[in-house]
Amino acid sequence: MTYEFYYWPWIQGRGEVVRLALEYAGASYVDVGRGSEDDGQGVAAIR
Repeated sequence: MTYEFYYWPWIQGRGEVVRLALEYAGASYVDVGRGSEDDGQGVAAIR
């Protein structure tokens, strides 16, 4: 199972705690906020 991680990337450090927890747990995830808008991710996906 791959988690999709949504948050506000323009607020610096906002998703860091969750991202670190996912990394520590070895979970598979996609950081949608930092993804490419050409791939349907990034800020456009948050709005």
